[in-house]
Amino acid sequence: MAHEDIHQLVLTPLGDRAWRLCDRGVARDDATSVVAYVEQLDSGAYEAVWVSVGLGAARFSSLEGLFRAAVEMLAQCRSLGALKPAPIPHRPPAHA
Repeated sequence: MAHEDIHQLVLTPLGDRAWRLCDRGVARDDATSVVAYVEQLDSGAYEAVWVSVGLGAARFSSLEGLFRAAVEMLAQCRSLGALKPAPIPHRPPAHA
């Protein structure tokens, strides 16, 4: 993992203990610039809800762990490239 990759990620405050994790390598007006929504829990852990990469949510004991996971997920997404969406099976129209 390249160290400069972490510097492309930035936490934008949303509240006292809530942030948006954004990728500065993507235009700000592009929805994919938001990588995750992050919240600090009462336990001190950080919970990330992945938005443009990955699925679901994950908890981290430190922000460093969160940033490293985000960098890895971004690298995986870039290596896969754009994926063709799965086709929707055709169904004949219902007859009245």
